[in-house]
Amino acid sequence: MSGPTRYDIDGERHYATDVEGKAYPSVTTILGKTASEKSKNMLRNWNVKNPGGLEAAAARGSAVHKACEDYIRGIPVEIDEQYLPFWEGLSQHLDRYDHFIWSEKPLDPKWKFTTGSDGISRVWSHKYQFCGCPDFIGVRNGVMILGDFKTSNQPYCRYFPDKDNRQNFTGWSKFTKCSMQLGAYSLAIKETLDLDIDAAQIVVSTPKTNQSFLLRGDELQRFQKKWLQKVRRYWEMKEEERLAKKILKDARDDLASSQISSEKSNKTDHCPATVS
Repeated sequence: MSGPTRYDIDGERHYATDVEGKAYPSVTTILGKTASEKSKNMLRNWNVKNPGGLEAAAARGSAVHKACEDYIRGIPVEIDEQYLPFWEGLSQHLDRYDHFIWSEKPLDPKWKFTTGSDGISRVWSHKYQFCGCPDFIGVRNGVMILGDFKTSNQPYCRYFPDKDNRQNFTGWSKFTKCSMQLGAYSLAIKETLDLDIDAAQIVVSTPKTNQSFLLRGDELQRFQKKWLQKVRRYWEMKEEERLAKKILKDARDDLASSQISSEKSNKTDHCPATVS
């Protein structure tokens, strides 16, 4: 496949697929666009109160992801000292696996078609029109597990918290979002790699502790359904945007046409009368 694997269309991240010229929005793009207004406002307020926080979180996440990827591949882990509290303890979760078949990229040569010329690997769903980049897929006691690494200043929470428990609400929101993300990846993995995912794991690292959440059976299927609802809503929103742009364009064209007609009329009115 020629050209970049990852690029933006109208400010939204897309990934190329195995079909030339066919690209789909990323999982994170869809989740971001379809988030509730309350969630969007919370993120905006957090960004205002924490200038540079988003960039710092992204740098931290990239560093820890790189450490996990190197550890899985047997490469000595080198990580900046400031990120060590987030790395310490993560290896114990990885050590429980018998082997890995994906770590940011496929470890099996038969899936090299998922990696673009720029080194970016992804999976896709032509059926539902989205793409995503899984963190890892591993096998543990014969169980195929799809996993995702997350770094966070606060722990995640599996269950909806009590009223006014803002910290746990944030943790629950992050858990729900990541679970939908894994539901999405599992569907795309089945379509792209023809691989059945038995369970999903969220590995969370905070400065003080680390957490592991396993999603199995009905729970994973529930988040797959939640994800597909997001996909449907995303494409509804895109169609609404398309129609709004068309209405605006038609209105501008009508206005321009009206102005031209008015100018022609004024010129005719000011023409001197012809005397025969």
